[in-house]
Amino acid sequence: MRHGIKILFTLFTLLTLAGCARILPTKEKTYTVGFYNLEKLYDAQDNPYNSAYNPDGELQWNSIRYEHKLKNLSQAIATIGGKDGPAILGVTEVENAQVLQSLLNQPLLRKKKYRFIHFESDDRLGLEVALIYNPKNFKPLAQKAVKIDFPQRNFKGKDILQVKGELEGQQVTLYINHWPANYGNAAQGTRNRRAAASTLRRLIDADLKQNQDANILVIGDFDEEPNSPVLQQVLQANGRPNPNYKTELFNTFYINYVQGLGSYHRRGNFMMLDQVLVSKALLDQQGLEYVHGSAQIYAPEFLKYTFGKYKNTPRTTYNGTTYIGGYSDHFPVYIKLKKVR
Repeated sequence: MRHGIKILFTLFTLLTLAGCARILPTKEKTYTVGFYNLEKLYDAQDNPYNSAYNPDGELQWNSIRYEHKLKNLSQAIATIGGKDGPAILGVTEVENAQVLQSLLNQPLLRKKKYRFIHFESDDRLGLEVALIYNPKNFKPLAQKAVKIDFPQRNFKGKDILQVKGELEGQQVTLYINHWPANYGNAAQGTRNRRAAASTLRRLIDADLKQNQDANILVIGDFDEEPNSPVLQQVLQANGRPNPNYKTELFNTFYINYVQGLGSYHRRGNFMMLDQVLVSKALLDQQGLEYVHGSAQIYAPEFLKYTFGKYKNTPRTTYNGTTYIGGYSDHFPVYIKLKKVR
């Protein structure tokens, strides 16, 4: 599907980015902004949304397995983007605020003094998005959960989390997303994701109407790959890094997709479902700037299966109903920002 234009598009994009980028000092300070789908991070209490995750349910989810997963996830998060960890990390599939606090209380994260922003939602599985941030770098000023009017009758999905704040003194607007999967009906799934994209596009248009040079970061699990009509046409996010097209979003993971890489493995193929999109203001070398070529899928060996059928894919908590004791079915993704002086 994607390989017919792979070489041509890769060369074109790399040359374009090389023309836009400047040679940077090796010690220049950068800030990691990332996203991680935590794969059904439920607590070990009775679960009204998913009976399999009850202590006496099919998966035999209990406090020992829960604590082990918290430890695993903290190990992954602590080193996303380098030893300092992320300045900002969007997450999804967390059950509640207590789960988030327990995660941040893990020793590897507690010393970094992370905080979080989270709202309850009406999600059908009781799982939500949230924002984790380092208060040394990011100062939140306003936040809200935005409901999506899904076309599927009685469907309940995750809200979009909007957070406005200052990253190293620079104004930024963050949108944390997890769009609906197909749940057995591909056409209905696409319609639901179109509704999510339309809602998000209206929010972005309002931001850009107020300030055409707004610093906007859209991060999440979109359940769509970068070339999809939902992302490219409805959300107006693509791989064109030209800063003059101010209404578009630049998909920092388009080149990863073209190269055949992905954050999620399904039916023998990697898919680039987790992405970070940025407004064109973050490409114009003023204030905050996206570091060209910094978009990475974080996939160290400890996050992978190391042998067998699933070698080099994300090491999951379960394989079917068999407990594996891994991390998540997604790899984290991240980009780097720098402050232009």
